[in-house]
Amino acid sequence: MKQLFRGGRRKVAAVMAIALVASLSQVAPTSAAPTAKKAGGSITVGVFNQLLSTCFSPNAANSALGIMKTVYEGWFEKTKDGKIVPYLAEAFTPSADYKSWAVKIRPGIKFHDGTTLDAAAAIANITATQGMYYLAVTAKGGNARHTLGSGIPFIANLKSVTALSTDTFRMDLWNGQVDFPETVYASGRNFVRAVSDLTNATQCVTSGKGTGPFMFKSVSPTETVVIKNPNYWRKDKAGEQLPYLDQITFKYVNQASQRVKGLQSGALDAAQFTSAGEVKQILSVQADKDLQIIDSGFTYYPMTVLNTAIEPFNNKNARLAVAYAFDAETFFQQRNCFKGKCVGQIGDSMVGSTNVMYNKKGFITYDLKKAKEYVAAYKAETGKDLVFTQPADTSAEAQASAKTVAQIMKKAGITMNILTEDTATITAKAFPTPGTGYNTYQAYPTLLFEGRDTAFVLPFLPSNTFGAPGNLTVAGLRAQAGALAAGTFQAFGALINPGRTSDKALDALVWDAWYDITSARSAKLKAVTKYYQENAYSIHQPYMGYYTGMSSKLKGWDKFFLASGGQGIAMTNAGINYTGLYLEK
Repeated sequence: MKQLFRGGRRKVAAVMAIALVASLSQVAPTSAAPTAKKAGGSITVGVFNQLLSTCFSPNAANSALGIMKTVYEGWFEKTKDGKIVPYLAEAFTPSADYKSWAVKIRPGIKFHDGTTLDAAAAIANITATQGMYYLAVTAKGGNARHTLGSGIPFIANLKSVTALSTDTFRMDLWNGQVDFPETVYASGRNFVRAVSDLTNATQCVTSGKGTGPFMFKSVSPTETVVIKNPNYWRKDKAGEQLPYLDQITFKYVNQASQRVKGLQSGALDAAQFTSAGEVKQILSVQADKDLQIIDSGFTYYPMTVLNTAIEPFNNKNARLAVAYAFDAETFFQQRNCFKGKCVGQIGDSMVGSTNVMYNKKGFITYDLKKAKEYVAAYKAETGKDLVFTQPADTSAEAQASAKTVAQIMKKAGITMNILTEDTATITAKAFPTPGTGYNTYQAYPTLLFEGRDTAFVLPFLPSNTFGAPGNLTVAGLRAQAGALAAGTFQAFGALINPGRTSDKALDALVWDAWYDITSARSAKLKAVTKYYQENAYSIHQPYMGYYTGMSSKLKGWDKFFLASGGQGIAMTNAGINYTGLYLEK
């Protein structure tokens, strides 16, 4: 790879292997003439998350994220073995101290509105992700609140971004970070948008413009339609224009049983499922000879986050009581098994064994005797019985899971109440708009941790992501834009910490590990895991995976070729990659 820094002498570690990429295919066409053998057709896909906005917030969850990824793309992608490679970027290079990263943009890419992807568009996007665009517009009396989102705390280590040429930009960091491209990738959630998305709130929210293979035709929480981008920048190995499909209709189908019926009747061509409560339906699809299915593997690590800012979990005895009371085996058998067949994996750490933070030390497992002892200790200290409430959405699977947990807690003398609300309401309450408050749920079942790296683990742990040593973002904002702006960003820094921890010892461990660029980093990361686990900040549920069931006429879902010749991840929590999907003729 061509070095973008003069005198650059270090290469990123294995997890940062550099390669040119185009998802599903080679970027450059071969000499063969386009055959159009695969082009055409429309499909309907059943998803279990509502797409509430095509803009920065609220962040699209899981299967709704898959809808977004048909329209938007990011600077980086991942290979099937977890390495970060360039995508809209052509190359990326760190400085020797990992405090600067230069990114060269792949040429010839245009947004759906016809504008060019260049360094100016890149800086506009990154500035918006940081929240700086909002401040600049607000200072002039405008309103760009639609550009605010969870990317602000996620990318808090970014100090500034500068154009080096029309096709190259540099990101400078407050602290050296060896895996900064992982942070920018954000588990496939950091999208590059047309500048018109930033300047037009209506467009951004309802009909955003990206660089992807499809374009939004219509958007609603219950049904979104995307159509083929005729000017997409990729072709397949034979020189045929991607994507193959003309149109995809995504339908929100909350009940898993209805998704299965849709597949079997032909009303749905594909549908997504999760091992978290939808095992019966997954097994049904697997057993149907007229259907096919693909899975992500169990690299997603759900938990119930305990809110340490309010009762009862501001008390460590209460947290330890529910942690020891949680019978993972019973939970697994009731939620992850059907007629002796099980889907999922009981964990022995807050992350899986392929994750760099994996550590069994400090992990709390079921012990009813200890649970009752901590329940008694809590009552002796507070004079109160241990009672808490957690939300569950309206789906049968979510309700069943919550009832199972309540029954498990009852054995230890703990009362768990269930608050039934729709998914959109739960998300809005757990991650409220900055300045309007913080998560008020006592316990919040969610999926925060995932993957093999730190990018979707570490940002959720510190009390405030702007609190890292040397990070002067908030101080600088206070000087430039006044106390209100600084207060807004302080609130954003805590936005992605639904547990509302204010543990200085945990913060110190996180900063020490996150920004270590030496070989000591691995041990420091494991120390973070141990401390988090032994303080019972979350109850950790069985590892989960995602599945997509499909009609047998759908092909290409198992192919995800990169420009370097390697293969990408065929299935994630967002679903399959629809760019190379085609209908058998």
